[in-house]
Amino acid sequence: MSKLLLNLSILGPRPTGLGVYASRCANALVDRFEVSVVANKGYAAGAPVAVEAPPEVAVGSGKLAALKRIFWSRSLRFDGGTLIYSPTHHTVGAVENQILTIHDLICLRFPAQHKPQYLFFKHVLPGLAKKCRAVFTVSETTRQDVAQHFNLPLSKIFVVPNGVDALVFAPAERPHAKAEPYLLMVGARYPHKNVQEVLANHTSWSDRFKLVVASCGGKYRQQLQQQAQDAGIANRVEFKEYVSFPELVSLYQCAAALVYPSFWEGFGIPPLEALASGSEVIASDIPVHREVLGAAAVFVRLGDADSWRKAFSDLANPDKRAARREAADRVLTHYTWEKSAQILEECILKVEPLLESTRKGIGRHG
Repeated sequence: MSKLLLNLSILGPRPTGLGVYASRCANALVDRFEVSVVANKGYAAGAPVAVEAPPEVAVGSGKLAALKRIFWSRSLRFDGGTLIYSPTHHTVGAVENQILTIHDLICLRFPAQHKPQYLFFKHVLPGLAKKCRAVFTVSETTRQDVAQHFNLPLSKIFVVPNGVDALVFAPAERPHAKAEPYLLMVGARYPHKNVQEVLANHTSWSDRFKLVVASCGGKYRQQLQQQAQDAGIANRVEFKEYVSFPELVSLYQCAAALVYPSFWEGFGIPPLEALASGSEVIASDIPVHREVLGAAAVFVRLGDADSWRKAFSDLANPDKRAARREAADRVLTHYTWEKSAQILEECILKVEPLLESTRKGIGRHG
């Protein structure tokens, strides 16, 4: 009978999107299997701690956290009957009896944005992916991407999608609505999020909307501010370096639309959050957005000014708006954390049917 060990070593006091996913997966598995964890103190999801991870290896703990995590994890040893599940690409050494999760390959497409991560994905992760029992990912688009880049059989890669808490974002009466309508962009920390193209096409929107760009800082923000200044729309664009979660929810609920024109994504959670809040979504016409959003969004062809103009025309069309709302309801019913938890359980049992379960009838015990 196999045991399940969850690798939560990346979790710390400053959770990222990957950290949220890891926490969700941990909560789901603790309810379904007999598990122990590799985790920092206080981030064990209520499970027994098999190995306490030092705080300096958590994501966000410092510039050298990734390097420290690699060297630390190589010192760990586990018995052969333990299946290790890592809900991110941060593996526990080179253990073969392991499932790792690859959320996207953005760093391989835009190496200058994430140089250390690019080097890891380019030179280390392919070998780990080949050795491990299985690879989980969050969309069919990324599944195909991983198979191609790492030369893996599709039979080894399973999709465990993200979800959204619709009730958390659900609009009551679109509270705190600003007097002037605005477009929202979130998580815009890097150029692949493509804020620059939204600014370049400001003639399609700046007479009707302001633009709020949240979670945007550093050199990229400075470049965007200069672009807005040069275009004469600095007074139409508001940059926010950090927003709290309650503020983010309010921004979603009151926005005329979320604009999400990324060059590439592995899944794209913000559009789901926007749909759950009752807002419209304008998204880049890329494979994963078509996969996840279906008919619930207005799609724009990147690099096409006419497509941008049409997108904002479609945004104002009441008949098309109603059709998108119906589609949004279907999308939100499909992508829930409850369904993700069920899929995660099923996929893990496909990899290892003999896991100890906390629920009668789950798993095969020989």
